[in-house]
Amino acid sequence: MSRVLRRGWTSAEGWRDTRLGMWAWLLQRAAAVALLVVIALHLANPFRRTVQATLLGLALLHALLGVRSLLLDVGLPLRWHRALFVLALGLGAALFVLVWAWRWY
Repeated sequence: MSRVLRRGWTSAEGWRDTRLGMWAWLLQRAAAVALLVVIALHLANPFRRTVQATLLGLALLHALLGVRSLLLDVGLPLRWHRALFVLALGLGAALFVLVWAWRWY
């Protein structure tokens, strides 16, 4: 008999045991959906700095979390997933600051 995970997603208790890998997956999927919206905004008005910054940040986040997933898929040990997640977020933030600061000089 197989067990089906049932979780109350609308309560704080339902989210309490969610592992970091699931948060990384959810964050990447949310970034993908947000990218679709921001790309449409960017096409409507390409010169808004807030839209450009959001587009850059979401693209970096989505791409680096994708690289993390690829590295885990090709055989990196699962014990590294937490370090890869933190590295992806840190590298994304650092690249954002570097690109955004360089762009406006």
